[in-house]
Amino acid sequence: MVGDFGALVPDASAEHPLVVSRAEDQPLCHPTITIPPSRAIKTLEGYQSYVLTNEISNPKHFILDHANHILVVSGTDALYSIRMDECGNTNIKLILSSNQLNGLSLGNGLSQYGKKIYVSTSNSIWEFDYSDGQHTELSNGFIVLDNINPDDINAQLDIAIDPFGNAFVPRSVRQADENTVAGDAIIKRFDFRHIPKDGYDYERDGTVHASGTNSRGAMAFDAQARLWGIESTSNTISRDDMQGDIFNGGVAEDINLYENTGSYYGFPYCFTEYNLQKYTEKATGKGSQWGNHLYSNSTVDMDKYCQNSNENHGPSIPIPSNVHASGIHFYMGTFCSVGNADTQGTSVGLPCSWTDTPIVTYHGIEGESAGHNVVHLPLKDLGHQPQWDKMEEVLFESKEPCTPHDQTACISPAGLGIDSFGRMIISSDTSGEIFLMHRVYNSHAAKELTDKMDRQDEGSDDSSDYQDEEEESAVEEEIDPDEDSQENNEEEEGEEEEVEEVEVEDAEEVEDAEEVEDAEDAEEDAETESNY
Repeated sequence: MVGDFGALVPDASAEHPLVVSRAEDQPLCHPTITIPPSRAIKTLEGYQSYVLTNEISNPKHFILDHANHILVVSGTDALYSIRMDECGNTNIKLILSSNQLNGLSLGNGLSQYGKKIYVSTSNSIWEFDYSDGQHTELSNGFIVLDNINPDDINAQLDIAIDPFGNAFVPRSVRQADENTVAGDAIIKRFDFRHIPKDGYDYERDGTVHASGTNSRGAMAFDAQARLWGIESTSNTISRDDMQGDIFNGGVAEDINLYENTGSYYGFPYCFTEYNLQKYTEKATGKGSQWGNHLYSNSTVDMDKYCQNSNENHGPSIPIPSNVHASGIHFYMGTFCSVGNADTQGTSVGLPCSWTDTPIVTYHGIEGESAGHNVVHLPLKDLGHQPQWDKMEEVLFESKEPCTPHDQTACISPAGLGIDSFGRMIISSDTSGEIFLMHRVYNSHAAKELTDKMDRQDEGSDDSSDYQDEEEESAVEEEIDPDEDSQENNEEEEGEEEEVEEVEVEDAEEVEDAEEVEDAEDAEEDAETESNY
């Protein structure tokens, strides 16, 4: 329970998330009719995917309600309801068209709060009554927020509503020029618990939560209900002192944490370095801030201004500019699993160690190889800070890269969500497909992991030694390799051999082993209760 209104948000600090590992609790079936994907798909090892539907044109942003029901925006014209059983069989129905929105095009924004659904157009937010699992047409909608982008009829608005009823709505810039200012790209906050009878006016009402934030259709909350978003940079950035156009590879897109109200996040005056080494000797590394010379003048040193953290808030995570990130989602640990490549998973859900970490869709551009996948971005266990030095994990992509000569559309992830079984759902707008991806389940995974723990305990004089090794593996970046090596040399040789028998391949397996032991205890307790 957090906040003045006692809103519930997941506790991502829990050491042992609930692990549901019994086979009878898993959705182990598949759709009755198999739909072949338009292109062969490659997933992270230990995962499988299949096509839920290819009947919705240009599926973009979507949400899942509390009944595991999917609502998906189709292009700019329609909103569809997808009723899905646990096997992935679907029933699809059109529930809203642009004709019901005064002929305005739908944006990316779609959000549920209480018994209401909020849908964006290019210039406004509409409210409709909605019940979880509803599979009938939305009706009697009305505008609750207007005048957001009066000069851009093609704006793709987003909306994100936190557990307290605060609605965050961005105003963005499609292409910056010398007349663009920070106030053209902002995120405003509105109280959707108490919407005025005549609605809000974006220009007049609300509070500016952040400025210099060119967030186009990509916002999400973490487990502490903090707002994150993806900031799109200008399509080209040129500096004469860096060999001209540096956009390709030199400039980053920003994933920002918009935690403090009133902060400035750089757009359009500043940009983030991804890798400028091939452009200039001035390069100082990923995440560094530089001035956009389009806005230079004789009175302001733009580099100095942008590198002043009191003036400009740098990104939480810089990502390549050419991947064109389109969505971000924080996994809340729902139906999470533990395991490794050998044991597979204790459930079909995503790993428990991914709780409260970001998963991002890299949409890419049709005909170009960069992007076109879904990635997991690692965070440190201590302090929950991003790890810029660690490679992202590619979870989902086509087996063959996108090229200009392709006869079929690229797989271009646009929307992302997690269902009640911890399975990931991905929409690909260009190929017109919606996929479901899940972990491969092994009914013996929990026992195998627990047995490894038992063997480790038997080989140690002090069971806490194993915990020490777990912590060292999980926070590898925090330890001194020389000290670690010295401690290992002081151990008995026989102990060392037994430890090596159960040494895990990565930090996740070590964490998984400990979590499963607790999960097994919980299951045994539950079974004991059922005998009574």
